[in-house]
Amino acid sequence: MKDRFQINPILKKEMMVGSRSMKMSWAIMAICGILTAIVVFVLIITNLASSYAGYSYNSLIVLFPVLGCTECGLLSLMIPVITSASISGEREKQTLDIMLTTPLSPMSIVKGKLMSAMMIVMMYMIASVPVMAIAFVLGGLSWWNLIGLFIMLIYLGIYVGSVGIFCSSVVKKSIAATILTIVIGIGILVGTALFFGIGVSIIEAYNLATGNMISDSHYGLMLIFLFNPYSPIFDFMVRAMTNSSIYEMIGVDNSNIIFEFIYRFWIPISMIINLIISYGFLKLAAKHVNVGHKNKTMKRS
Repeated sequence: MKDRFQINPILKKEMMVGSRSMKMSWAIMAICGILTAIVVFVLIITNLASSYAGYSYNSLIVLFPVLGCTECGLLSLMIPVITSASISGEREKQTLDIMLTTPLSPMSIVKGKLMSAMMIVMMYMIASVPVMAIAFVLGGLSWWNLIGLFIMLIYLGIYVGSVGIFCSSVVKKSIAATILTIVIGIGILVGTALFFGIGVSIIEAYNLATGNMISDSHYGLMLIFLFNPYSPIFDFMVRAMTNSSIYEMIGVDNSNIIFEFIYRFWIPISMIINLIISYGFLKLAAKHVNVGHKNKTMKRS
């Protein structure tokens, strides 16, 4: 029973090393400071606006999307910094070969690195609860929205973290791995939007040439956003703020059962797809680490 619940040694090592550093404390203070400054700014703007139209607590509901998007943006920038040095940092310190001589498999090492990054993310989220709670106490939102937001942040951390670990296993330098992770993230965001825009333009041009002015083909093209890791977060924000989904706002034809099902359950479907992609990044990272170690062993022999 004890062996079954044994903590990953890489996770244990990373948490012990991280707890001795002040970087985590400074980072938590910086995140809470940024979120607090945003809350104060929104309250000041709301107070100024209330002098003209009367004060209303309902206007403070805007705190939720502002704080939520800010925290997503901060994590999207911080997680690559944390994970991009996971493998390349060990390689720079010449401790990766020693680590690979242990009974741990490359996949266990990669998973341990990801779990250590997620523990840091969870610490950031717990530290930000008092600030985030202001949006729910004053804005009148449900506490289930706060729990849902944290689930979205954990999901985003897993995705971005897996990309960062993959880049760290491919690139030798940590700085280059960080830049590559950010580039891949921006490429996914821009690529899905660009693909959708080009597809819509082609369809509209075809409809204009054939005289077909009514078309719902863009509903199918929108499925490309299922591969965008930020699309379920956007849909969650829309549901929390308007009590309606993107599915209801764009008015998908109910006669198409497949489109109706996908758009109605967009959040879990998109999250599952992107988590599978994340696992693929981890598998590639473990494979690359193992191949690199074997190549070094063969050269030495």
